[in-house]
Amino acid sequence: MNQTQKSAGKRTGGESEGRRPAGLEDPGPKKQLPLPVWFFVGIIFMIYGVMILVTGLLEFSHPPHTVLWRLHPAIWWGAVILLVGVFFAARHRRRD
Repeated sequence: MNQTQKSAGKRTGGESEGRRPAGLEDPGPKKQLPLPVWFFVGIIFMIYGVMILVTGLLEFSHPPHTVLWRLHPAIWWGAVILLVGVFFAARHRRRD
């Protein structure tokens, strides 16, 4: 085998086999970032919001005799807390 046959399969241009041009390096595996605490706060708000909303719906026909019983505050607050929880969890979830 002569020299031209040996180098026919190799790349030319001054590069050694183990080196690549600048900017073409393999970044390696992506680093997994931990979930922020606000994601878990959103999950907890969603759980509490569902619990309060369900309680408000269950006592809709027999409301407790409090000052604001006609406004059904458990339904309103349950819905508000649930929406806040959905917002936090969606805003702070991990995006791959």
